[in-house]
Amino acid sequence: MNIKAALRYMQWRLSRTTASYLPRDFYISEEIFSRENEKIFSNLWIFAGLTNELPDHGSWMVKRIGLTEVLIVKDKETYYAHENVCPHRNKQLMIEEYGKGPLVCGYHAWSFRNDGGLRKIPNFETSYLLTVDQLHDACLTSYKITTLGNFLFVNLSENPMPLEKQFSPKIIKSLKLLSLRLHNSYVSMNEERAFNWKLNFENLRDSMHPPVVHAKTLAKNVTFFGVQEKQVPLRKSIKRLSLIDCSYFNKDGEPKKGKKGVIDDQIKPSFGRGYYNWVLFPNFHMASPDGGRTYYIEVHRPASPGRTSIQHYVVSNRPNDPDDFFLEELLQHRLDGTRPVMEEDYAICEQVQKTLPNTKREQNIGAYEHYNANISAAYRNIMRR
Repeated sequence: MNIKAALRYMQWRLSRTTASYLPRDFYISEEIFSRENEKIFSNLWIFAGLTNELPDHGSWMVKRIGLTEVLIVKDKETYYAHENVCPHRNKQLMIEEYGKGPLVCGYHAWSFRNDGGLRKIPNFETSYLLTVDQLHDACLTSYKITTLGNFLFVNLSENPMPLEKQFSPKIIKSLKLLSLRLHNSYVSMNEERAFNWKLNFENLRDSMHPPVVHAKTLAKNVTFFGVQEKQVPLRKSIKRLSLIDCSYFNKDGEPKKGKKGVIDDQIKPSFGRGYYNWVLFPNFHMASPDGGRTYYIEVHRPASPGRTSIQHYVVSNRPNDPDDFFLEELLQHRLDGTRPVMEEDYAICEQVQKTLPNTKREQNIGAYEHYNANISAAYRNIMRR
């Protein structure tokens, strides 16, 4: 952080009127972006993918967590996570996004077991003559990985906190329960957008934006609860949040009378009618607009202070007919149907990001934004550790 940015940061810290949000440097600074990778994405449990993506023994996939490429491997019913780097010459180990089969480096054919241990070094006895210490370091760097039903979470820390210290029992139970009914089919797509990852997560917690930003799409079908809530002054709502409080699972709205999606009756319900939201700090959002019939997931992977890679998924409950040949078409229909709503959100975030390097104004938030203000405070506490 340069001197001018540091001075602005201290002025913001000392100000009573601006103590509830992040200054704009937090969305554009390379130094802060690097610290986020160290303190957040390398230290917390991060959603890495779905078990649906690894259907067979020996299947593997490459995901990015923070700035680290992680190789996730399925070995029978066990999952392993490793840094996607060969310990010989630090070459990227697997270059495709998905695959199945032996873990073999394409440089000198070093091969590794699914658990990350060294399997074989060709011509080892004649050409390498590695010492005992070198052999000890010839395994893959491995990370902790856990499953909540179909949902895979990875922690890059050497001593990761218990998952229960990051997510509430309500969130953990909901992900496990809905996984019991999920079908293995899924559809997915990736994109990269020009905004800081925090902007969209603040937008997800902004209960007043849907009637305006989504007036022609989502707001036509769902009545949201947030606009009906009576607020108290912001300063009375500021509190010290724990890490658990930074994530939530709620029913955020009801479908308007007579509004029903074309696939709502074709996929078996689990919760009943309603708009459900899971927002898991720092980078996972899942929504069910049809009461638990289908689930749309977006995963934000920071690429730079001003750019975010986003992976989208749609999964569903098992259909009434186990031989439904059109399930993937239905999932694709739901994914395509979310695009107008996502585009509205992302366009707003990009418009905000575009102004940040060139304005001297800071945010001027209202009382209804107390949850975002409290999460900003929790975020700052994490960054200071």
